[in-house]
Amino acid sequence: MNVHFAVITDLHVDIMHDGVARMQAFCEAAVAEHVDFLLHLGDMQYPEADFLRQYAPESLEKRKGRAWFVCDRDDEKLAVKRLAAQTGLKLYGVLGNHDMDSCDKATACRYWGMPGPRYSFVEGGVRFIALDTNFVREGAKMLDFDHCNYRGRRAEDIGFLTRPQLDWLEQEILRSQEPCVLLSHAALGDDLLCAHDRAALWDMLERVNSDRRRVILALNGHNHVDGMSVRRGVPFISVNSASNIWIGHQYDTVRYSETICRTYPHIKGCAPYRDALFALFAIDDSGISMQGRSTGFVGPSPQELGFPKEASFFEPAPLVRSRSLPLRALAGEGPVAE
Repeated sequence: MNVHFAVITDLHVDIMHDGVARMQAFCEAAVAEHVDFLLHLGDMQYPEADFLRQYAPESLEKRKGRAWFVCDRDDEKLAVKRLAAQTGLKLYGVLGNHDMDSCDKATACRYWGMPGPRYSFVEGGVRFIALDTNFVREGAKMLDFDHCNYRGRRAEDIGFLTRPQLDWLEQEILRSQEPCVLLSHAALGDDLLCAHDRAALWDMLERVNSDRRRVILALNGHNHVDGMSVRRGVPFISVNSASNIWIGHQYDTVRYSETICRTYPHIKGCAPYRDALFALFAIDDSGISMQGRSTGFVGPSPQELGFPKEASFFEPAPLVRSRSLPLRALAGEGPVAE
């Protein structure tokens, strides 16, 4: 078992004016560290209009008035994908909640070259299992995220793994000859902005890890914060956004030029990070190593603007912590003070 990989999440090119530069910093670091592959944890960018025109023309009309952050900077979106391709490294990913704001899951998977919303792959003697947390509850039904159909729903009805996927996951873990790393967009170890049926996953981990360590790590994006929780001995790490923390338009702050704010109208509703954030991981028989980065906010911090602490499971901060973790089961249950 020996694998090195680079992780980025929540780039949000449709919000940020410098998404391409952030992606370039990520790709350059990945190449310099000789990683084996790239991984994104969702919410990188909406598909460009030309892609939708070719593969899902009905989505161009459907997304009007529905999608949150439409900003048709197709040149920038093409550049982001080109930068990843130029590394010569395989790019894996998971679906983020905003990835279906302007299309359905099949189109989003096609856009990112994913075999489906859930799948697994093996690199360096480790099995990585990509999960789909993008389901909305409507009565007794679980519906796929589709053209921002979760918008306006109650928070408790948004974000699930679902029983069929949990059953699939348990079989995927049990049949694996390799130790497993779980990948998701929404948090599976936290209690905010999370998959609401996560407790069923924790119970499963207790079963599958009872005789040997089958699941050694779980990674998620979505929350735009850095933090770690332990559930049933497994570390669950929230990887911070590459770009910002979203705090909402009630905290609108002008941090860039009038032209930038006009072109990217939602940039005022976030607290951007000065530099790109991402993580470099190494997993071998000695343990798990996570190399992070630290920067600052552009302009006032969320705390300085009065953003409530309870609105985020972990303290908003412009960093990804470096961590060194053993392969054995970790003690404790819940968020880890770091």
